[in-house]
Amino acid sequence: MMVLLAIGFILLHVVLVMLIPAHAIVVSYAFLIAAPLFASAFAIRRCMIEGFALSQGWILAALSLIFWTLGMVFSARQDIFLSNSNQVPGDSMLLYILFGVPISYATAVVGVYSRSRLQRGIDAVLVASLGYLYFALTFSWVTLRGSPDEFSTRMVALMFDVENAFLAITTLIRFFAADMLRQRHFFGTLAGLTLLYAITAAYYNHHVALDVSPNIGSAYDGIVDVPFLAFALMTLREPSRIPKAINPPPGLVRFVRIGSPLLLSLAVLTISLLLLHRRFNLGVAGILVAVFGYGLRSILSQVRQIEMEDELRSDRTALAELALRDSLTGVGNRRAFEEAIEKEWRVALRTQQSISLLLVDIDFFKQYNDRYGHLAGDKCIRDIAAALHAALQRPADLVARYGGEEFAVILPGTSSSGAREVATRVCKLVRQLNIPHDNSPHGRATVSVGTSTVTPSEGTLPHELIAATDRALYDAKNNGRNRVEQGIHTH
Repeated sequence: MMVLLAIGFILLHVVLVMLIPAHAIVVSYAFLIAAPLFASAFAIRRCMIEGFALSQGWILAALSLIFWTLGMVFSARQDIFLSNSNQVPGDSMLLYILFGVPISYATAVVGVYSRSRLQRGIDAVLVASLGYLYFALTFSWVTLRGSPDEFSTRMVALMFDVENAFLAITTLIRFFAADMLRQRHFFGTLAGLTLLYAITAAYYNHHVALDVSPNIGSAYDGIVDVPFLAFALMTLREPSRIPKAINPPPGLVRFVRIGSPLLLSLAVLTISLLLLHRRFNLGVAGILVAVFGYGLRSILSQVRQIEMEDELRSDRTALAELALRDSLTGVGNRRAFEEAIEKEWRVALRTQQSISLLLVDIDFFKQYNDRYGHLAGDKCIRDIAAALHAALQRPADLVARYGGEEFAVILPGTSSSGAREVATRVCKLVRQLNIPHDNSPHGRATVSVGTSTVTPSEGTLPHELIAATDRALYDAKNNGRNRVEQGIHTH
């Protein structure tokens, strides 16, 4: 239905111009102003549907169309009210050129993530420079009164060709490299507009305006409606799944996403180079803006890349630490213990220093859980883990939750007497917690500790130390609990 309305709009435009030749210029301008206005309204409608994520792109598209509409309004003012017969009125030409600025900005920034405020500021400076340089380039060939000669008119037409080709190419690149449905829909719609506009503008500017019908008001004017109405129709389509056959390769997606912000610098550089032979100083200034803008963006991108690598490294470290941390007590877990005992065993074997191990078990813990509940049991485990940690006096010492209510303490470079001293301190600190335990003969929570000390030799393994310490713990529990028992200790 909407397609038929669009076709009807174009046919009505052509028919009315042919039927009312005396007022053809007024009729044609009415249609030429209405078509981009409709397109901008449809862009705003799509912006409201898409939400904030892609609203920037649709707003920029609408702004481009409004610039073009204003250009047509100024052109109508020249032809209808001022009777200016010049083919290239300067003020409207400026607005037609500004039509490309928001589109260039959209291709550079829409869908490009993690941009800092400073990067957005650089983009704003670049787009402002681009607009001003377009302005300067336009008025290097025309004035507000129009074009002085046919050569200048053809140069302005050629300049429009370059601009339109640039817009079509950049939007097509963004379309083919888009890997998200809504971005693909946006850039596909924008590419449809810019491609159709580049073709129709080239045909109209070089064939119609310069050769066939210099003034608005011919049947040829109907072709100018086509890109705008096609854009409006494309905004009505809902994003569809990307066929696998045209699914962009990840490498292309990353390349375009990283390189897209540089399109602004490229556009500024291109216009500056075109300006050099007309306004040298301004052209050089534009080149400097493009180069410094590109350089600052590259530096900021590198800084952001380093920050992301640092964040990733920090996250990996945090995850590694989390993987070795007991979630209930905050001390090391069984995996941390196993890695640490292997490491310290190798060090002790190489240096021929002793290594001591403590296994600590909470006395009558099952009865404590039955009497006070699991929440109280969890708190008891946490408090005793904190007491164990407080009993250690060296950074190299490690306490880990060995399993359930049992803990392990690794004491590198510690003699049997030193291990017994630490074990005794552990028992004392736990008793000082005064955690009530009515089902214990001691009336409060206590621990039993088994210790062993060994100087590793070739052929011995850590599990031998663990087994000896476990037997010592068994002895401590059998001998009345709330005590320390020592197993093997070799030097």
